[in-house]
Amino acid sequence: MAKLDEVISMALTRKAVLAAFNDESEEQVPFSVWHHFNPNAHTVAKLDPTIFKNDVEKEHAYVKAVDSDFVKLMDDGYFTYDLQGVSDPNDPESLSKIEPISSDNEWLQEQYQLVTDQIAGIDSDRLVFTNVFSAVTVLKWELALTRPGKDTSVANQVFADLYTKHPEVVTNALKVINQDIIKQIKVGKQAGVDGVFFSTQEIQDDRIDQQFFNDVQKQLDLELIDVINANFEFGILHVCGHNGAENHLPWFTDYDLPVVNWATDIDGYSLSAGKELFHNKVVLGGLGSTAKDVLYSGSQEQIQAKVDQLIADAGTTGVIIGADCTLPADTPEDHIRWASEAAHSYLKRQGVK
Repeated sequence: MAKLDEVISMALTRKAVLAAFNDESEEQVPFSVWHHFNPNAHTVAKLDPTIFKNDVEKEHAYVKAVDSDFVKLMDDGYFTYDLQGVSDPNDPESLSKIEPISSDNEWLQEQYQLVTDQIAGIDSDRLVFTNVFSAVTVLKWELALTRPGKDTSVANQVFADLYTKHPEVVTNALKVINQDIIKQIKVGKQAGVDGVFFSTQEIQDDRIDQQFFNDVQKQLDLELIDVINANFEFGILHVCGHNGAENHLPWFTDYDLPVVNWATDIDGYSLSAGKELFHNKVVLGGLGSTAKDVLYSGSQEQIQAKVDQLIADAGTTGVIIGADCTLPADTPEDHIRWASEAAHSYLKRQGVK
């Protein structure tokens, strides 16, 4: 069996990556991970021009440094936007006045320019995905970021506080935000991306239960998924486990995007178990995304062993190795390259190819 350091690795061809995305047998297993390029991704881009610059220049440098098989573009600074007609989203009377943004809104125009500039510096052979969040995520962050202290760690709590007291106001706001996210999806299409990475997550508060998820959140999420599928061949469902967030993965099984990514250890489903749960869809992930996990802190041998274990478990059809979520920004690039080389060379080292 060949050793990892005997194998020369580089980004896979578009054809090889497409085999995985199309749920076909793979000659080499794709790999991709990503991290933020700004100290605080929640800082509003229009307040700091370095955010846009970092999103573009550091994206190009990162993709080149780790030779990504495919790219999930980072949109630091555009996670939330000014809610049209709302002076204070935490005030239900103000929030009830929300209106949809226009198609020439600066939040959309700047993202079109951002994605265009990012794509311009990336090899055209690579699949490129833009990022959008669910309406629930957008609103909960907006609620937290417009409060004193601007602490996103309380986002779930403040969302639950407002929804339990004013469910109709919050639901109406979510519906309007959803229409604006549809505009955001179409901006990505106009800018030339190959697909959408759709990030969603349950509200992490016991007051928000499955009834809210089924009656409100899921309906909004499925509306966005329909738009993604109507505009792109590929979409990635990211059931976000950032900072230890727990999700009931079975609640998401009818979210009909062709590729699924989740926090395997937190949600309790391995790649192979998730592939079965999601009716044999393509699965992406397997590696933890914190400083305690092997990709960040492990040796080359440990990282290779973990990647090998993931592929041995999940197989080499419709399997893409990646991480649970966004990596720490200081994850060593050598570690990322080691994981990529391990995924690419797995079958060769097993004597299969």
